[in-house]
Amino acid sequence: MATLTIKQAKDLGQEMVLGTAIKAKVTTVVQMLYMAHCGGDIKADKPLIALWEQCATDKPTLAVIRSIFNRVTKAVHKELDIDKPAMCVKDSKLVEVQKRGGDGGGAEGGEGTGEGEHVMNDKGEAVPAKEQTKELMAHLKVLAELHDKSNDVAVRSALKFAIANLV
Repeated sequence: MATLTIKQAKDLGQEMVLGTAIKAKVTTVVQMLYMAHCGGDIKADKPLIALWEQCATDKPTLAVIRSIFNRVTKAVHKELDIDKPAMCVKDSKLVEVQKRGGDGGGAEGGEGTGEGEHVMNDKGEAVPAKEQTKELMAHLKVLAELHDKSNDVAVRSALKFAIANLV
């Protein structure tokens, strides 16, 4: 078990306090913008979508923003007596989440199939995860072909390991 000095523990605690404050700020902003959206302000959509898409470039952060959207949009709907499920962002649009097991992709109240999920491409741009997956599968196919053609045991072993860890 790693040791942690008192100074390191205090520094870590300060980071935790900062992280909690940022999460509270994001929650307040999402609530404010979503209330404006429900009030008919179409300009409120763009910042909500931009926030979601930026957070979607990192899987743990996507889970946090998904949770915030889920909690806030349900609360706003309840407050305004709107009969709708929670909201999320999919294909750069604010949409209702799909119930688990549905055709859509969202997941009300939890992790889903990653609708609206983005990853960073080699140019540093957020792209839908599906596009990244297609590219990855194409590269994996090339690696598999190299594996099958190689007579070098070390190369075959390295390729087998790489393929297994990328899948």
